[in-house]
Amino acid sequence: YIADQLKTGSHVKPETYENVTVYFSDIVGFTALSADSTPMQVVDLLNDLYTCFDDIIGNYDVYKVETIGDAYMVVSGLPVRNGNNHAREIACLSLALREAIGNFKVRHRPHHEVKLRIGMHSGPCAAGVVGLKMPRYCLFGDTVNTASRMESNGEAMKIHVSPTTKNILETFGTFHLTVRGEVELKGKGKIRTYWLEDENTDNDLNIDLFESTRRTVLKDNGLEIFNVDE
Repeated sequence: YIADQLKTGSHVKPETYENVTVYFSDIVGFTALSADSTPMQVVDLLNDLYTCFDDIIGNYDVYKVETIGDAYMVVSGLPVRNGNNHAREIACLSLALREAIGNFKVRHRPHHEVKLRIGMHSGPCAAGVVGLKMPRYCLFGDTVNTASRMESNGEAMKIHVSPTTKNILETFGTFHLTVRGEVELKGKGKIRTYWLEDENTDNDLNIDLFESTRRTVLKDNGLEIFNVDE
């Protein structure tokens, strides 16, 4: 709907969003890989990678803000608000992209293992169109800066989660997070952060329940009445 307003020449008013989740990722070792590649090989690499990513994000309630070189920025919760689902959507997307990168092949270096570094943070932000000749829909605010620092302070093939996002994810009861520890973030000081490991789907929960039941023997007055092992 913002594009439609721009087409008609209308002024797009900036808007404030109380809570969104911002995702940043980049390719570990991209500078070194680029130095050993031709410009056209770098173009092919990024085109292949972003085509793969764009196909995946279509399955989630997210909006791709922009790509800058190997950096990939996505947000959920705007331009259409979705309650607290923004954290879940970004978390699920992050897990999907991390899995996809494991199968990604670089055309000119088929044996090169591409690794992704991912960071996310939740909070308020403002969004609006900037520029006249080449207008861009941009996000502004400390939430964006913190999400970027979560990514830059992360590790290869890990999903770095801020405490704010972690608290929202815990309300869904399906995500497995572990403590990373205290991390020094520029302008923030030391913050206790987390790794997003995986998500327990309904099938996973059913399997866990079955495994728990399988090892359980129910007895009533000394009489065994249930034993799945048999």
